[in-house]
Amino acid sequence: MMTGWRRGVLWAAATAAGLIVVGLTLLLLLKDLGTAGTVAGFVANTVAIVMTVLTVRALLLQPSQQSSHTQASGPGSVAAGGNIGRAVTGDGNQVSGQPTTIAPGNSSPGGAVDASGPKSVAAGGSISEAVTGDNNA
Repeated sequence: MMTGWRRGVLWAAATAAGLIVVGLTLLLLLKDLGTAGTVAGFVANTVAIVMTVLTVRALLLQPSQQSSHTQASGPGSVAAGGNIGRAVTGDGNQVSGQPTTIAPGNSSPGGAVDASGPKSVAAGGSISEAVTGDNNA
């Protein structure tokens, strides 16, 4: 629900728009088409300028979007912006069965996640199971 000054701005804009419509209707009923066209053009141009200024302002004040930075470097490394159910790295691993399930909602992606070095594992959320190295059973 809209409160505070935003509600006031909304009511002021609605009132101004209503008064403009009433004024233009009166000009049309009085057969003063030249003045009605001039007023309508002026109102349209003013609204376009105001909307352009507000759009540019909103774009400039918009909070910066944090780019998701997920990077894995090194042989056998794993990186994920969210949760990892199971990560198996290395040679000759014999892992069977289903990985442990991760409860939904405990991931916090959006930050930088780095996994550097051989067979390293990193996640922005939870890691259920990580098997690294060679010949694991």
